[in-house]
Amino acid sequence: MRILNLFDVYFLIMMVLQGSVVLSVDARNFKKSGDDITSKKARTLGLLAIIIAIILFTLRFIF
Repeated sequence: MRILNLFDVYFLIMMVLQGSVVLSVDARNFKKSGDDITSKKARTLGLLAIIIAIILFTLRFIF
């Protein structure tokens, strides 16, 4: 399980920041331009990035 050691606190911080930017900035800009479908996809991807990062970070301590 060496691969799980890669998911440390720095990875978590970077993924939460990246997901937050996608959720707030990108989704809003897509919504302004009238591309509602892409806005929904950006929100979904941002949320998934945050959730997956948290899951991988917690799995690091379990295994």
